Amino acid sequence: MTLSKLWHDPLGFLWQLVRTRPVRLVFYLIVTAALFPSARFILAWVLLLSLAVLWTRDYRRTRSPKILYLAGVFVVIVIGYGIARMDVGRVDELRLASNPWGAGISLVADGSYTGRSEGFRGNITVRVDVKDHRITKVETLEYPDLISVEDNEIAAFRRELVDKGRLEPPAQPEMYRGATVTLTGYANAVESALSKGIAGYPQYSIFSRLFLNTFIGRAPSRVTLNALAILFAAFIVFEYALQSMLTPGTGRCINCYNCASCVGACPVKEAEGVQMPMGLVLLARLGDYDRVLELSKYCVGCGRCAAKCPIGNSGPMVISAAFMASREQKKERLKEQKESA
Repeated sequence: MTLSKLWHDPLGFLWQLVRTRPVRLVFYLIVTAALFPSARFILAWVLLLSLAVLWTRDYRRTRSPKILYLAGVFVVIVIGYGIARMDVGRVDELRLASNPWGAGISLVADGSYTGRSEGFRGNITVRVDVKDHRITKVETLEYPDLISVEDNEIAAFRRELVDKGRLEPPAQPEMYRGATVTLTGYANAVESALSKGIAGYPQYSIFSRLFLNTFIGRAPSRVTLNALAILFAAFIVFEYALQSMLTPGTGRCINCYNCASCVGACPVKEAEGVQMPMGLVLLARLGDYDRVLELSKYCVGCGRCAAKCPIGNSGPMVISAAFMASREQKKERLKEQKESA
């Protein structure tokens, strides 16, 4: 039925996906992971754990097999990670015998090579010229990092590379951590460039590079974590606004602070184990409109809840929205039944 709808009404299918909150949240995670590679590991685990909690609950209620599929995906990821780490360990061991550090410059053929590594605030790209197995020139192509380090420590490191003609570990500056990370990243970029001039230099397999870059990315930095916090706050605000626009007149567009002020004002207060009318709001937001309609018989329509609610919600408003949403759901189900028939 889903494939049929995708084939006959692709725009309607996409619109239905956009109206689904879990799909939107997954989309947010994917966009964030694309923008911040160093956050992929965190986001991947957030997604897996969230799905595990939701689908475990579904399995207990309805014996849905989705959690079993997720377990299979998790096993595949673990096996893939093990294979990738074995390949990385093997390549790193081989590189010890043919790295361009120190006397290893004799293995580097003459030419101009470009290398990249990660600094404190982003990627550092350099170009290194080699002639007669000596470094003759080092040029910075990309450097979005600490300017003070570029003007002092890195400038001195470049002069040292040209004077010695080979790559030696840089002297670590007596400064804060960012300078150390930046200088180390610059040296790693030079190493990456020189390694391209070594014939038969061991390389990671395509699988290892794709797998680790997709699921692991880079080590999260303070800048990335701060950006994630800002994005999270922005997405929450955007999500509530979008939810209200996508589902007008339904319970899903109703916000609730869970302050229970309405419960204190309501003459009923509780019905069938549900706090009134706050429970109606929560049920409506979960999409359980039929349950809201079942409990609507206890609402006396006095409006005291609206007077106490900081947002202005009221029991009658929630019941009305649930009635409209329930009717729309029934129309959708009838339409799907006709299409599948």
